[in-house]
Amino acid sequence: MKKLLLTFLLPLIALSSVSHGEELNSLFGISLYDNAEKYVSSSYIDSNKIKNSETLSGYFDISITDKIKNKSPYASEYWISIDINNVVHSIRGEQEFANLRICQDVLETLSSSLEERYEIDFEYWEPTMPTFKVYSYYHYSSLDDYFAIQCNEDYENPSIVSQIYLDSKVLVEANNKFYESGL
Repeated sequence: MKKLLLTFLLPLIALSSVSHGEELNSLFGISLYDNAEKYVSSSYIDSNKIKNSETLSGYFDISITDKIKNKSPYASEYWISIDINNVVHSIRGEQEFANLRICQDVLETLSSSLEERYEIDFEYWEPTMPTFKVYSYYHYSSLDDYFAIQCNEDYENPSIVSQIYLDSKVLVEANNKFYESGL
């Protein structure tokens, strides 16, 4: 257990590409609002994009795990969300955990480290949904982009997934429209 905790206390190598303070705009070497073709080919985008499940239309998710250059000890899978013009609106890293307690311990340590390192103040949010619960620390940048780290507890599957992600203001608004629509 000590070794596991020490592993997570190591410097946040892959998160080092995040900008300081209020100007958070990149994760894992990928920047919001860049054209996704800067990171993967247009043929890869066309062959691998799937409709984003939390927007009504116009956004797509792409797994980039095999393409990511700046890997993090806090993520084993990587995704981006793009619009119809291939502009990046979300960057996400995910990691599965054996149980919720381990995920929450990592989240607590990581949130404190990120607050100090990037001079931000996280807010805590713990929403309960019909099929899952989220334990989240989040921060809005000066441009209203949304940076969050969270543990997701799925009630139907015994999986606990942590996420580190950065969403554009535009995608956050599209997500809100989706949930407000009742779908």
